[in-house]
Amino acid sequence: MRVVKRGMADRQSMASNAPRIQQLGTVTEGGFISIPLASLRADTILDFEMYIEQSPGDAPVLYRGQDLEMKQDVLDNLVDARHADIFIKPESKDAYRQYVEKNLPEILKDESISVDEKSEVLYNSAQNLMQQVMDDPRTGDVIERSKAMISSTVDFLAHEHHAFSHMLQLVSFDYYTYTHSVNVCMFSLALAQRVGFDDREVLCEFGEGTLLHDVGKSQIDPNIVNSKNKLTFEEFEIIKQHPAIGYEILTEQGGLGDMALDVVRHHHEKMHGGGYPDDLRHNKLSPFVRMCTIADIFDALTTQRSYKDAMQTFDALKLMRQEMHRDVDPQLLEAFILLMGNPDR
Repeated sequence: MRVVKRGMADRQSMASNAPRIQQLGTVTEGGFISIPLASLRADTILDFEMYIEQSPGDAPVLYRGQDLEMKQDVLDNLVDARHADIFIKPESKDAYRQYVEKNLPEILKDESISVDEKSEVLYNSAQNLMQQVMDDPRTGDVIERSKAMISSTVDFLAHEHHAFSHMLQLVSFDYYTYTHSVNVCMFSLALAQRVGFDDREVLCEFGEGTLLHDVGKSQIDPNIVNSKNKLTFEEFEIIKQHPAIGYEILTEQGGLGDMALDVVRHHHEKMHGGGYPDDLRHNKLSPFVRMCTIADIFDALTTQRSYKDAMQTFDALKLMRQEMHRDVDPQLLEAFILLMGNPDR
């Protein structure tokens, strides 16, 4: 995959050059789901049947049955035959999701897999996790799975050369709460690393908070969250409840640190007041809350909604600098602008 290098990285242009991403849950013609070959590991048991196309465009045929061990020679043969994608049946998607999450650390460490492929597996896995979280955030393993996902993400961004640049080419500019959650997490972690936060435990806790920052929206009427029109005053007042709701859900779950919970509750506060839910001001807002706020606003501006077009990266950052300078931390915003202008630095 060719990396698009510009003075100011543009999300939509970069996404047009990204590899084809087949989201789990999207059924291809013939009733199969495409998954990347790079997501499979040698010497592991596949809890699902695997299908391949014998020729491009053919209906997938069964290649390996369920509960069989995947051998290295089998993977090598598939690579040699140029099977970049393989297929599973829709009823196998949950088993596949669990398989990838379990094996994600090893996938991301594998030097034989390209950064493009690793980025695709990581981004899709994070989106699939957040889709499930937003469906039922009180599931017993939400915190544990989120922590594991962030641990892998932090290590990938820290140790893989140009990792954020590759991830940037995958971020979706179609707005869904689960894609937004992943995008904000990626932007926030990259910004934190850019401004000098390098303690792994701190970054992991920050990432957990940003990934789960909008979990409260799962309890808001979907007709409001996914409204095709600009929200009314009454609807916006309901949406404003989501940081406090998310904070309550995650506090009840237990397992998240105070900093992560602070990010969840306060990512809509403003530097000079007027935010929600607690109307805090700059002296009460941690740098982690401030970074998440910037990432959250940027992703909201640059994603497509039914009632508004996505802004180009340059225009969104210009708007934030000119019209939101009292709402966000100006020094962190400048750092974010530099990050988006040169993600490879």
